[in-house]
Amino acid sequence: MFPIQSLTLSGSYYENGLSIGAMLKQSPVMQTQFEELQKAYSLQQNIDEIKEALNVYCPPLFEELQGIIDGSGHLEADVLRMLAGYDMPQLSELGCTSFITSDFYVRNYDFSPKVYDSLFIKNNTIYGNTQFLVGRLDGMNHNGLVVGLHFVNNEFYQKGFLCSTIVRIVLEMCKDVEEAIQLLKKLPHAACYNYSLLDRKGNFAVAEASPGEIHILTRPNELACVNKFQTEKMGAYNRKWTGSSEDRLAVLENVNTSRTAEELHDWFSQTDSPLFYTDYDQFFGTLYTVSYIPNESKIYLTAAGSKERLLIEMRA
Repeated sequence: MFPIQSLTLSGSYYENGLSIGAMLKQSPVMQTQFEELQKAYSLQQNIDEIKEALNVYCPPLFEELQGIIDGSGHLEADVLRMLAGYDMPQLSELGCTSFITSDFYVRNYDFSPKVYDSLFIKNNTIYGNTQFLVGRLDGMNHNGLVVGLHFVNNEFYQKGFLCSTIVRIVLEMCKDVEEAIQLLKKLPHAACYNYSLLDRKGNFAVAEASPGEIHILTRPNELACVNKFQTEKMGAYNRKWTGSSEDRLAVLENVNTSRTAEELHDWFSQTDSPLFYTDYDQFFGTLYTVSYIPNESKIYLTAAGSKERLLIEMRA
């Protein structure tokens, strides 16, 4: 239904940016989407602030953006305002469901195909699904750290990084869950999101993050993450209606934990699964299922509506 393109990059961050910029320039669909998003958002962020934030928290990402500027032919201001993910306007709601154990991480991403790259990028250090080309909706780095995002609330919005940029920064700068949590506590968050985490050592957690504070959720054996904060401390940040999240948590509480990652992946991706949604016009339709297995450096990816479980193996 929504095919996913795969792009492999193997150069420096700047060279990878050149490749992404050339792809943007040569793709009529991506070019149109880029221009429509520019018009829709009427972006006016301070360019110097964007550069300063990137240089402080993730210089490699700034190098990649420089390559995109040169490769696409777009103005520096347009690329940084659109793709850097800093001080962006509020986005529509994203729905996501993850189930994590010490061995694997299975996830559905739910949103609208109108704001979806349909792109999975593999570079030297990170494999993952993209948003705005340089951000990541989820991914795994060469150290075996897995990170994914889950929308919670936009009401407490303030100047900071977009959720998908935060995922990318954490994957670039951290090697395990402990480091990821410490960085998430330092980053300026624009809105309320869950960040679900797993590493190669079997550590897993959810960072419940608002612009004002962060709380860490853990469980002993497995952990489900949806579009609400589950801890009492962070409950005040939730939206008034969290019915869909409650329903998905209830489903996941009854999951047979002896099932393999492959079995759970296939269950998540079935169109008749209680975790699969088709409300695409309401920005809540399942666009893909992805599973990360850090100890085996393996990823499974299934586009919505497909019965094919694609195996992706990370390069050593």
